[in-house]
Amino acid sequence: MEKKIIIPKRTFFNNKNYTLDYKNKTLIVDPKILKSMQEKKPGTFGGFKKMTGSALGAIMGLSSFDSQFEAFCNICGFRKPILNRKYVDAGIALEPKIVKIIEKKLNSKLLRYEANQYNYDYFKDNELFGGLPDGYSPERHLIIEIKTVGEKNYENWIKYGVNPGYIKQAQLYTYLIGATSFSIVACFLKEEDYLNPNNVDITKRIIKNWTYILNNEQVQDDINYCMQWYKKYTQIGISPKWNEQIDQDLLKFLECNNQEEWKNLYLYWVDQGKAVPEYEQA
Repeated sequence: MEKKIIIPKRTFFNNKNYTLDYKNKTLIVDPKILKSMQEKKPGTFGGFKKMTGSALGAIMGLSSFDSQFEAFCNICGFRKPILNRKYVDAGIALEPKIVKIIEKKLNSKLLRYEANQYNYDYFKDNELFGGLPDGYSPERHLIIEIKTVGEKNYENWIKYGVNPGYIKQAQLYTYLIGATSFSIVACFLKEEDYLNPNNVDITKRIIKNWTYILNNEQVQDDINYCMQWYKKYTQIGISPKWNEQIDQDLLKFLECNNQEEWKNLYLYWVDQGKAVPEYEQA
């Protein structure tokens, strides 16, 4: 008997929760929904999402792959689901092992912030910024951000340095928690490691760290820029312009008018190998 594919849930659709303005290349939030979101505290049910550290790169447009349009859709809750979880699952499986190596190297126990305990937001008291640091050493006043990266990218990391978005993310958390420095620790994986990450012996993989001192002036500039961006777009309810090249899949997702159209699109992506589905248990 053929297993049944699980279609990722969504509760928002085109011409219901928002409309797509193809002339101006923008998404317009439905006025009633916009008003409802504006009346609620950011980060609470039914309100706009808070900005996490991982959103800074997109909001600030740090690379040619970053999309302010996607960042806006995410804070509205119109987020495209993860189509292939292999990179996410590898990070989840290997992060605890990497933490142990870091703790041994630092001779310091890291504070960890479990998603379920903090509801994915350690910075509840901050109005607009949230998220979860991977680890924190109070003794060293050091934030740790862990990245699992394909081994093929190692030379680029050495030659060009760390992705600027990762630096902005870690520096934001460093500032918010009151630390003085941060370290981005990358574990470089072979392609076969993604098949069964729980079995990977990371002592046989390249692990490298990049450590930085908090730049107070820079992070405050970043925060001010992102706050102004956030307040502007959540007030008008109209997104920044999309880019057909980098926002192509998100646009197809947003174009769905109902559950049936979304189901057909998702199954097409599965057929094309773009999406790796989960299946209902027998």
